[in-house]
Amino acid sequence: MMKIPDWITPIYEQIKAEYPALLLPKAEKTNIKNWDFESLQLTNPIIYENKVPDVAAHLVDEADKNIIVVCDGAIVYKRLSVDFEDVIITTLQNALEQHEDLVKSYFGKVIPFNTNRLTALNFLNLNSGLFIYVPKNKVIGTPLNVIFIQEGRSLLNRNLIVANQSSQLEYIENYVNQSAAVINLCTEIIVGENAQLDFVAMDCFHKDVIAYECKRSAVEANGSLSLSHGALSDGNVVSENLVSLVGSGASAQVKSVAIAENAQKQNITVEVEHLAPHTAGDIINHGISKDEAQLTFNGIGRIHKGMRGSDAQQSSRVMILSEKARADANPLLLIEEYDVSAGHAAGVGKINEEQLYYLMSRGLTRREAESLIIHGFLMPFIKEIKNEAVQAEFVNVIERKIKA
Repeated sequence: MMKIPDWITPIYEQIKAEYPALLLPKAEKTNIKNWDFESLQLTNPIIYENKVPDVAAHLVDEADKNIIVVCDGAIVYKRLSVDFEDVIITTLQNALEQHEDLVKSYFGKVIPFNTNRLTALNFLNLNSGLFIYVPKNKVIGTPLNVIFIQEGRSLLNRNLIVANQSSQLEYIENYVNQSAAVINLCTEIIVGENAQLDFVAMDCFHKDVIAYECKRSAVEANGSLSLSHGALSDGNVVSENLVSLVGSGASAQVKSVAIAENAQKQNITVEVEHLAPHTAGDIINHGISKDEAQLTFNGIGRIHKGMRGSDAQQSSRVMILSEKARADANPLLLIEEYDVSAGHAAGVGKINEEQLYYLMSRGLTRREAESLIIHGFLMPFIKEIKNEAVQAEFVNVIERKIKA
């Protein structure tokens, strides 16, 4: 548990009092009432001295200029180029104490601590997190690669990422663990006026992990957010991703790729909310469900009254690779304004037999043909990864899951 500074104490006590009455988040089509999110085992972190732990070595390319490795809440490796001069990158613990005025402006504003039972649980038991603050007009030309490692029994991580007015940042994050655990992740993202943030996230959790993920973003006037999420864990996962377009001309594209296998359950919700006129939101979900797994995509486009000239689009497609696998693609458009554009597409089905026949007629085996089709199906996410080591790992995980 993090040390709580004095200014946080009243908030902590308030959330602690509210906690018993708070409800679990809604996960349409998935019953999560019996998922044991609250069996936390908090341990002291293992301290590494400026070293990348072996479990994450394959995600680090020596050519990378900007890498941060966080293990159970502690920064254990850090290498940054001059591109990140004047950018604040520190642990959330340090930020709460040493950057109080900055953190107060944003902390808990995008994800209120009492949003649901699990966001409150995250706040009350925080043991990890980063604060990243990009100042006004700062354009960073090289990506930042952040790796979070969980080696204890429970990880409750909260990140706060602020891209100020007219700034640009490319951010890549990976979550890695290799044992049974409860994992609870909250990420608050603020994209300032005319700012641009490209955010790529990939998680690869152990089969005995129960995970809750909550990403919420606020995009101000003419700001742009590209958010790509690779859900490649082996355990049960509930993921919520909400983007609020709060300024005129704001835009967001959210891409999710998921592979569910064995008896795994993955429930992924993506919502883009239009709170200003002339905003644009695009949701793209692609997934694979195999064995006896259950994969659910919930896509929500919400345009409020008066938000004229806005555009809400979404597409969700899931490929089923076995008879017992389940999948749902649930599109929802909630439109309260006439002068808008909106549309959705959803599909769940098996691999196209005509495509298989075509490829096999060119000499490929059925397995090779299936693999090629699946790679093409997941390409919208793969091409977003600008880090070669991370992209290679993504492809390796896909290969392992397809061939298992």
